[in-house]
Amino acid sequence: MVRVLLVGSGGREHAMADALARADGCELYSFMSARNPGIMRLSEEWAVGDICDAVSVAKWAQTRKVEVAVIGPDAAFEKGVVDELEKNEVLVCGPSRAAARIEWDKSFARELMRKNKIAGCPKFLATGDAREAADFIDELGGAVAIKPAGLTGGKGVKVTGKQLRDGEEAKRYAAEVISANIGKLGSVVVEEKLEGEEFTLQAFVDGRGLAGMPLVQDHKLALEGDKGANTGGMGSYSDANHLLPFLSERERDEALDIMRSTVSALAKAGAPYRGILYGQFMATARGVKVIEFNSRFGDPEAMNVLPLLEGDFAGIAAGIGEGRLARGEMRFAQKASVCKYLVPEGYPEKPLKGEPIEVNEDAIGRNGGCRIFYASVDEREGKLLMLGSRTVALVGQGDNIEEAERRTERACSHVTGKLFHRRDIGTAELIKKRIAHMDALRRKDGG
Repeated sequence: MVRVLLVGSGGREHAMADALARADGCELYSFMSARNPGIMRLSEEWAVGDICDAVSVAKWAQTRKVEVAVIGPDAAFEKGVVDELEKNEVLVCGPSRAAARIEWDKSFARELMRKNKIAGCPKFLATGDAREAADFIDELGGAVAIKPAGLTGGKGVKVTGKQLRDGEEAKRYAAEVISANIGKLGSVVVEEKLEGEEFTLQAFVDGRGLAGMPLVQDHKLALEGDKGANTGGMGSYSDANHLLPFLSERERDEALDIMRSTVSALAKAGAPYRGILYGQFMATARGVKVIEFNSRFGDPEAMNVLPLLEGDFAGIAAGIGEGRLARGEMRFAQKASVCKYLVPEGYPEKPLKGEPIEVNEDAIGRNGGCRIFYASVDEREGKLLMLGSRTVALVGQGDNIEEAERRTERACSHVTGKLFHRRDIGTAELIKKRIAHMDALRRKDGG
């Protein structure tokens, strides 16, 4: 029997808890920021507190004689929760604060790529000077992505032609990031705008080597047809062959090579990376480019891949904490998956809070084995209340994306409340647009 600590309370963490609970001999203890009913049911014991208070998390783990820990949210890495747990002789599947800097400081990540000549790095400038940022925006002809250097919960990035009208608006936003200290690092990263299709590659990393997971495509914009405000992710899909319909094996291998080079660079810099490394990439007509790295599972992407994991997640986590990958256990079912988030009315700008929702879990389970993962909810006096962010996720599997999407969409009807979701995620129509988009870019570039 191994005692495992889970830190976090969102949909990603519910998926992690579900994977851990499937492991033989795993006794789960969870430290959460809110009462997630799905995690609570799977846990031997749980507590609610400040998941970024490293000392409190480590003390609670110590009293429960925890041996292995897995951490969900990015902010916990930045606050040194992993470092404190390791001081208390807990094996942790998660990077130290120094290694996790690759997520919580985007300027560090870009400079690491530049210094080590890692492929896939776009033209960029990291600066705390608004005038310098404006000049670089002009140099790139106004076609840019503006990113706060620090953490913003996946909602700080703005791109011209999408959230920003033109280069002049990009200059104003860059100045705002600096003056308002958005991201809390006092600087902004200006990058050339990339044209292509985004995809996510997540990998288990033991400090030296890595093992990739099935590729996933997330959908950030709030409304159907890729419209509306930027969000933490409205849903995602993966394919049965572990690629994506618009992507080749060669492009997947390019992304893996970039991640291997990045892990090597971090080790050389004295910050060996152990945990889950998330690479957000753009497939372009001129090769694979890096949008950003994250130091943990994606949300919602974790909910696509973890239900497909056939190995022992607790054993994998322990192995990573020891600095060794148990490669034989990293098997994923040859199934497609589609995840759709149900979110409060008004999300993300003015989301409803405190409203009740009702979930028919039996009906969801009967629907081809669909899963529900609770996210931004709290259970109080037997009622489920929305907390104002992404509320619950439904995940269906199938022999192909179309079958998985149908199951997920049917399952969404068994959750009621003042909620909405993107019905188009995983549909044949939207995927055909993705394929056509990439084909057009490749033809334009002569590829």
